[in-house]
Amino acid sequence: MLDLHTHTTYSDGTLEPRALVQAARELGITHMAIADHDSTGGLDEAREAAGPAGMNIIPAVEINTRDSVAVHILGYFLDDKDAAFQESLSKHRGLRNDRARQILEKLSRMGIKISLSDFGDRPDRAALGRPHIADKLKEKGIVFSRQEAFDKYLANGRPAYSDYDGPSPREAIRMILEAGGVPVIAHPGYAVSTELLENLAAEGLAGIEVYYPTHNAEQVRNFLETAKRMDLVVTGGSDYHGPGSGHERLGEIEVPERALEDLLERRRRLFG
Repeated sequence: MLDLHTHTTYSDGTLEPRALVQAARELGITHMAIADHDSTGGLDEAREAAGPAGMNIIPAVEINTRDSVAVHILGYFLDDKDAAFQESLSKHRGLRNDRARQILEKLSRMGIKISLSDFGDRPDRAALGRPHIADKLKEKGIVFSRQEAFDKYLANGRPAYSDYDGPSPREAIRMILEAGGVPVIAHPGYAVSTELLENLAAEGLAGIEVYYPTHNAEQVRNFLETAKRMDLVVTGGSDYHGPGSGHERLGEIEVPERALEDLLERRRRLFG
């Protein structure tokens, strides 16, 4: 059983890596990709926990980009020890922290007082994003859920929203390729056009996340056709973020075993 898209507390997940591995083992998941946003910090802990369980942890990452739509680029089987890659991730986490400061300043002007220090050492060890601010708003009793926080304050067009000055999709693809990984577009059902997919494929995009919780049957068929036409690897996953996150069903998406084989084959094609 595969799940090629999960998150831990090293980004916006609510489970530590060890707890995620335990939850996956109980469900019978044998191969799991941990794809934290702009961070690979949880991989070693997950590997250590997975070793005795006989589970295979796939090194991965999800890079947020500054595109006008929700373009996130997943990278699979990359070298998470690559120094240049880690330097780039650290830079992007810094940009996310800058964005968080801007959001907190806007909230402060609205009378909602949250400081960066309220997040402990997170800004130094892991990506800090809007979901963490949403959780603080919930903790303070200002909202009842992450979703309400986004709807009222944090989503694009809401009063505390701030743009993210991160990498472009092209830059994210290049980062992953230079680290020996296979770049795959995440959840393309979120307003990703065929034209954009074609442009990114020309830049080195190698796969598309077809099997995803919010993709309906028609979208799956269309994305499968697109993948075949563009010679893109087909992947999928639950985008699990843990209890209380709104993405709480680990392993809910049936991903064909072939997805793993195709990812490995594409990596061989790319890098020999």
